Amino acid sequence: MSSYVVTCDFCGTANRVPAEKEGKTGRCGICHKELPPLYCRPQQLNERTFDPFIKGYRGPVLAEFWAPWCTHCRSFEPAVRRVAEMLAGTAAVIQVNTQENPGLAGRFGVRGIPALLLFRDGRVVDQLSGVQSSEAIAAWFHRHR
Repeated sequence: MSSYVVTCDFCGTANRVPAEKEGKTGRCGICHKELPPLYCRPQQLNERTFDPFIKGYRGPVLAEFWAPWCTHCRSFEPAVRRVAEMLAGTAAVIQVNTQENPGLAGRFGVRGIPALLLFRDGRVVDQLSGVQSSEAIAAWFHRHR
């Protein structure tokens, strides 16, 4: 059974959370405050679920904008999955299908795909375009911590 470390926002304690608790909040083992939910796989969001997720998640959110017809997006998919695992407990990775949700792509000025947007406190703090390795994405993410 795999597990991930989720750090408590209140006391800084590292809490081991089993992967099967994905998407659920838990309690810190020391201070008993609520932990942010664990996401170890990219979450598929749409125009209805995007804003509530971005506003409700307490940590950074890495959003990939993609389309099913895009061959670059398809080749990028494994790297996005690896990044979600690498950042589990630290950030949430989400995916937005621009073919099904063109309003979201337009709202954030996404003109080329795949595109990664980094959100903090509900605002875009940086953007990365094109196919990247999971290591390059993680390094880019950590530069904005």
